[in-house]
Amino acid sequence: MGSDLGVMGSAARRSCCLAIGLVVAIAASGCALHGSDPGASDSSAVRVVESDFRITAPTHVKSGEVLLSVHNKGPDAHELLVVRTDGPLPLRADGTTVDEDLIDPELAGVLEPGEPDSTRVLRVHLEPGHYRFFCNMSGHYLGGMNTGFVVE
Repeated sequence: MGSDLGVMGSAARRSCCLAIGLVVAIAASGCALHGSDPGASDSSAVRVVESDFRITAPTHVKSGEVLLSVHNKGPDAHELLVVRTDGPLPLRADGTTVDEDLIDPELAGVLEPGEPDSTRVLRVHLEPGHYRFFCNMSGHYLGGMNTGFVVE
């Protein structure tokens, strides 16, 4: 009976080691995305950082399928909208938020508000042109939570 427990224990240890190895491999692959420089970009992964009244992101992105990793440094919840535009965005009658109905045809993607210290992922398809990342929570766009970028 003691040898049966030893064999089962050995099998359990092997399974545990395999599971730990898998977790480490997955974590290591995610580090390249989350640990990259916000100013750098490639054709598949782009890091965007939101903080109160600021969005940090690359100024140039390659066209095609893009995976946005959006980290909210807080302290408030922030959303992220991606819109193709060559100029200022139209405001609603309240004067503090962008009129999303008017930009809808050019909207490339939307992330609902994320809590502070959270990271969300958004997959978008971007054609060449001028775009803007922005948060449309009341007053955030006008307060500086927007940044332009070029897709080439």
